Amino acid sequence: HLVNGEGGAIPDEQRHVIYFDRIDVTATNWLGLTMACAQCHDHKYDPISARDYYALAGVFASVKMVNKTADGKIVEGKVPADKMPADAVHMVEEGTAQNLSIFLRGNPELKGAVAERSFLKVLSIGEPKPFAHGSGRRELAEAITSRDNPLTARVMVNRAWGVLFSKPLVATASNFGHSGMTPTHPELLDDLAVRFMASGWSVKSLMRELVLSAT
Repeated sequence: HLVNGEGGAIPDEQRHVIYFDRIDVTATNWLGLTMACAQCHDHKYDPISARDYYALAGVFASVKMVNKTADGKIVEGKVPADKMPADAVHMVEEGTAQNLSIFLRGNPELKGAVAERSFLKVLSIGEPKPFAHGSGRRELAEAITSRDNPLTARVMVNRAWGVLFSKPLVATASNFGHSGMTPTHPELLDDLAVRFMASGWSVKSLMRELVLSAT
């Protein structure tokens, strides 16, 4: 069984629901992409394939969530929140590295080709390289925050702008894809994103620049 974030046990045959949820959160929060339909087929509007989707799912399938106390001991079994040791922390650890088969039409009972763990092809230079170290979690994080990835910095800058000024530069803050809105000021978004990365991805510096601007 897999333990979810609330400490409950999820049957093995349903654990893919957890992977899919993590893909959705990761894609919308950091990449501004909606990927849910790629569970069943290649994306209708954006260049994201089912292979891409299950390549990411393999990363999340290769990690495990555990509750650990300050001395490094794992809290075993299903423990209610009010019975959990006060120093316990819910955390991610490396699990058994595995690649997942594509679920044909999204059905976990119908397995297609195996998708090696890797990043999205459309955001990679050439063919995406398979992740080779453990779960691939670190390699995924590095790909998401790579300067060669055109989305992450823009998505973060756009969210910061929207929080401070109530109106983001891209109205669909979680959808930078074909069906999303285009930026009202693309040059401004690009410039802020480039300087955000140059600052070492400093959110503090970005927020300071925006609130001290004449906007």
